[in-house]
Amino acid sequence: MRRFAALLPIILPCAAIAQSGEEPRPRIIVTSAATIPSPPDRAVVSFSVHGEGTTSDEAVQSMVAKRDAIEKGLAGISARPEIRAAQVAIAEVRGRDCNRNSYGNPRLSTGECAIVGYTADLQVEVRTAAVNEAGTMVSLAGRLGATNPRIDRFFLAEDKEIRRRGITEALAEAKRQAEAIARASGVTLGGILSVSNLSFNGPGPYDEIVATAERVSAPPPPPPPPPPPVAIGLKPRAIETQVRVQVVYAIKP
Repeated sequence: MRRFAALLPIILPCAAIAQSGEEPRPRIIVTSAATIPSPPDRAVVSFSVHGEGTTSDEAVQSMVAKRDAIEKGLAGISARPEIRAAQVAIAEVRGRDCNRNSYGNPRLSTGECAIVGYTADLQVEVRTAAVNEAGTMVSLAGRLGATNPRIDRFFLAEDKEIRRRGITEALAEAKRQAEAIARASGVTLGGILSVSNLSFNGPGPYDEIVATAERVSAPPPPPPPPPPPVAIGLKPRAIETQVRVQVVYAIKP
């Protein structure tokens, strides 16, 4: 269902324009909006991958092996998922009794503060055209060891054609509103003096990746194929694209 709105329709004798030195001309100004709902064609699923080990290499190997298993599983649901890494970090793990912190005096990695292991964490973002399977992808990622898997958002890969349709419909609605105002005011509507697009397109659908994980050594053999994932029936709500225009009409003498 398309929605229209007409905002602040007025007949302006142009007192403000007269102050600038221009010849005052009566006119009608209409601000109109058209909203077009469209089903999303892209989904973003995100999760973290955690690995542990007694050495940094072991922690990274564990993380990479788990990531590979998750990516392989997701590829079975979405033919060509776009998998990107947003952040990777390796941390030292010390004993429970170590009171080491970044604001106190530094401590040597001995005694109660000796390093007992390492953790490796990777933030992953998956963009897919299989929007109706995004919930099942979250389910499978959780089964395969992902931390906090979730659907971040749905969006349109391209909305230029939708915005062009919105402009056409908003302009048509603006004309209807201006004609109604002219009839109610007892004047004759003239031609268009100017048109302004008041829409804000915002940023692109997503940012580029910042960093990717790097293999340290060959991962262990992948685990046996898991059973089919728990399917989550999902039909995302429509993306509402709004276009707003301001049209200035002349009034015929």
